[in-house]
Amino acid sequence: PEDIGPDLTYNGGMDAFVAKVQWNFGSLSYCGYIGGSGFECGYDIAIDASGNAYVTGCTSSSESSFPVAVGPDLTYNGGDYDIFVTKVNSSGTALDYCGYIGGSSTDVGLGISIDADANAYVAGRTSSAESSFPVLSGPDLDFNGGGWDACAAKINASGTATVYCGYIGGSS
Repeated sequence: PEDIGPDLTYNGGMDAFVAKVQWNFGSLSYCGYIGGSGFECGYDIAIDASGNAYVTGCTSSSESSFPVAVGPDLTYNGGDYDIFVTKVNSSGTALDYCGYIGGSSTDVGLGISIDADANAYVAGRTSSAESSFPVLSGPDLDFNGGGWDACAAKINASGTATVYCGYIGGSS
C-alpha cells in the first residue's frame, strides 16, 4: 500500500527499504524506506514472534538525515559507512528503534537474528580499530589487522544499549 510504511518518503542517495508481503503474495501489508541523504543498503532481516522486523545494513548518512531513534548509538561515527540496526513495529508504521554501530572506518552489518527475549544479534565486518569501534565485553576487544575483522554485537531488547560488541579475526 502507498500509505503504510516506516517512512513513505524517499530520502535521497540510495535508501534501504522494508516490505511485508501477504502470505498469499496478493498484496503488501506495508512497504517503506529506511534512509537518510546518503547511501543505505539493507543486508539482512529477522522477524520476532510478534511480527516486528529487525533490519541491518550499512549507511553513510549522518544523524542529521538518518532516522535515528532510541539507540544503540545515535551518532554517525565516520568512515565510509556505519552499521545500522533498526526495529520496525509489527504494523510497519514506525521504527521502534534505529541506531548505529561503528567506528571511524568502514563498518557493514551483514546478518541479524533475534532471540526469544527480543535481543538483536548483529554480525558484520569492520575496518575500524578498537580506539573508535564500540568494543564492549568481547568476543575479542582488539582489532586484528589485515584490513577487515568480522564483528558481532548484541543489542538489548529495547534497542537502547549494546550488551556486547567485539571482533572475530586474524592478521589477514
